Amino acid sequence: MSMQRRQWMKMGLGLGLGLGGVAALAHAEQGANALQSPAKPNERKASKAQELLSQLVWHERAMIGFGTTLWLRAGHANVAQLDTALDAAVKALRDVETEMSLFNPDSAVSRLNATGVLHKPSAHLRSVLRLSAQVSRRSAGAFDISMQPLWKVWAEAQAAEQLPAKRAVAQAQKHVNWQAVEVTPDAVRLNLKGMGVSLNGIAQGYAADVVKAVLQAHGMAHAQIDAGETALLGQAPGGKPWTLAVEDVALTHKTMPVKPHQSASSGQLHLAKKDALLNQPVVQMDGRAIATSSDAHTAFSADHLHHHILNPHTGYSPAHWASVSVLAPSCVLADALTKVFFMQSPQQLQAAAKAWGVDVLAQRKSGEWVATAGVKQLRTL
Repeated sequence: MSMQRRQWMKMGLGLGLGLGGVAALAHAEQGANALQSPAKPNERKASKAQELLSQLVWHERAMIGFGTTLWLRAGHANVAQLDTALDAAVKALRDVETEMSLFNPDSAVSRLNATGVLHKPSAHLRSVLRLSAQVSRRSAGAFDISMQPLWKVWAEAQAAEQLPAKRAVAQAQKHVNWQAVEVTPDAVRLNLKGMGVSLNGIAQGYAADVVKAVLQAHGMAHAQIDAGETALLGQAPGGKPWTLAVEDVALTHKTMPVKPHQSASSGQLHLAKKDALLNQPVVQMDGRAIATSSDAHTAFSADHLHHHILNPHTGYSPAHWASVSVLAPSCVLADALTKVFFMQSPQQLQAAAKAWGVDVLAQRKSGEWVATAGVKQLRTL
């Protein structure tokens, strides 16, 4: 997995110690302790569990999907079973992508936007559309999959190296209405002329959940699923807890300046100067999924005030946050809620997180980090 993604996992191994060094140190300590006193039952059980974790073989799969780099890895003692599980996970991810990616002109969502109706939608698509409607309803429309007309206006202006006219934004807003997306077992219909949908704000989280379930069904208990957003199983290689370093967007703005009206790929993030990363939080994960949205990599203005996250109620980007990460029980919920929390003011953040039953790590435009109580930050790099 590239270290140049906005999120990346760190295995939590001590500085200067590789896997072999950690294993040797653990073995030596176990031997010394055994000479001092007999191991208690719980200690023996923990030692056995750690031994089993150290015997896991880790394999991975990397691919391009949803317009970005996707990365899966899992650990298991049975290599054949491990590879079968990863192959099944890749297929499941591709199935979701085929339904929901706007980067594929033949996807179900692309065909829906082209005709306004999609007959015999898949169970995956119906599920995501219903989940989207639930989040839209509860957030009073802060999350809205029918934002595609607004996105199109901004993208067309970007191509012309200018910002869109206010009148064009206002006109596009007339075609944004999540309640006009009708979902039945037989069809999906867009009941507003000129509307279109994008699942870019929820599909990757949904894909991560699907892949996680597939890996579990194949007997995998330890895995990392990066489908653009991150879901986890068990522990990291070496039996350590999974930890995650979240991109310091304020640093990215400085090290990877974006010219006006141009997008910047997350793959271009410059991380050469480690001493410049002192403001970067590292989060110890607790079994929940995490998703991040930021203004760093698709900007419509050099100051990042205009970017790809748009407020459905105004047609413009919210002004408070540079980055929002959400920890939630499911990755699909975390993914959708990053957009909801982008619309929240700093004063609303804590109460909103409590109401949704999630935790939030957000970075202000100034670079300051704000976190709710359940975010366990280990340190900064």
